[in-house]
Amino acid sequence: MKKSEFVCQTCEYSTPSWLGKCPQCGGWNTFKEIVSLPPKSAKKNGSKSNTQPISFPDLFNQNYEIDRRFGTSLVEVDRVLGGGIVEGSLSLLSGDPGIGKSTLLLAIAAGIARQGKKVLYISTEESLHQLFIRLQRFGFKPNPNLWLHSTDSYNDIELSIENITPSLIIIDSIQNLSLDELDVMPGNISLIRDLSSRFMDISKKKNIAIFLVGHVTKEGIVAGPRTLEHLVDVVLYLDGEAHHQLRVLRSVKNRFGSTQEVGLLEMKEEGLVELIDPSKFFLVEKDIDNSSTARTVLAEGRRALLLEVQTLANQSYLDYPRRVSVGFDVNRLHLLVAVIEKRVRIRFGQQDIYLNMAGGMKVTETTPDLAICFSLISSRLEKSLNKNTIYLGEVGLGGEIRPVHFFEGRIQEAARMGISRVVTSQYHLHNSAKKKLKGLKIIGYQTLYEAAQKENLVP
Repeated sequence: MKKSEFVCQTCEYSTPSWLGKCPQCGGWNTFKEIVSLPPKSAKKNGSKSNTQPISFPDLFNQNYEIDRRFGTSLVEVDRVLGGGIVEGSLSLLSGDPGIGKSTLLLAIAAGIARQGKKVLYISTEESLHQLFIRLQRFGFKPNPNLWLHSTDSYNDIELSIENITPSLIIIDSIQNLSLDELDVMPGNISLIRDLSSRFMDISKKKNIAIFLVGHVTKEGIVAGPRTLEHLVDVVLYLDGEAHHQLRVLRSVKNRFGSTQEVGLLEMKEEGLVELIDPSKFFLVEKDIDNSSTARTVLAEGRRALLLEVQTLANQSYLDYPRRVSVGFDVNRLHLLVAVIEKRVRIRFGQQDIYLNMAGGMKVTETTPDLAICFSLISSRLEKSLNKNTIYLGEVGLGGEIRPVHFFEGRIQEAARMGISRVVTSQYHLHNSAKKKLKGLKIIGYQTLYEAAQKENLVP
């Protein structure tokens, strides 16, 4: 007799009957009825496990290779993965619909096939004709090492793996897969968990790297059980705005490398291409007059990116002035506006404020605080900022300018892009990097008011 239960699609809380609101996560209408899968067959009496414990010294005698990887032909992707795809690894790629997950994986598949390794690309959503049109549009040349399969049956995939024995398998996507022996709808939580365990078993026993594509919910998390993220070795997210060309590949879990690196890609007609010089992508020409644009430098892992901060303060005709922020936390914007009003004595009470991070970049760190404050003051007082100056510093509630991490890498990138002045915290005046970068003037201030006054923004 089949057993069923109701499971929350957000937090996996289970209950024997349907509930409108989840008592654990508070979500509404998140419960879905699922049918329990049959348990795995038990081992026969007297059978022994094939695995045995091994001592640490004996492990050294196994002659394991420290790092068995192969590149993807995309430097930005290899950077995020920690140097390439590890053999026998199971990775999960997620992102919003239409962001370019399939496009990126097809580029990876084609790049690895060019290296002479067999790649099996399985699409559960597109037909072979649709895949052909996409590959032709991207200009990929026919390669006998790239195998394509359109199916939603795990049993077909298992048979294809036995026949082809590829080095890389791509499943796009796991939410659409089904098992022939089970009358369960695709997307079932128990089914996804079971399929993930089967793919993990294949990757480890056959030493095949596998990429799974996972859909995301409206909250931006991977749909299905959270155990899917715990099970895999690598979890990647592809971010970006639909109306912007920029795509950012991030790693939130990586058993084989750092999770601090990001990959920057650009969506073009020929697919996703790497950004050769990301800083130039975010900048406009210096001679373009835009008085309220301030420049700062972001730190993404071990790389620095020059970024422009744009603000607009305009007379409001509403009872409650608007505060709009694109690419930056709007609550943080409210905080910085309050600091300027309190510490610098510049009022924004009757002003609509619009903030934009140029290029579609999403910023989560506090380093751009000083640049945002200078841009807001510039827009409010209609005074121009120096385009050869960057602003680096976190602004506290007392108006103090705090130091930033990775300062040396940031100013080196600024110097490379032709910046001549750095306005930052007084703490960085004694930084050793000051002696290494001749021609770059570092100016330190203790408070926001002091900085605005000495930079001739306020009297």
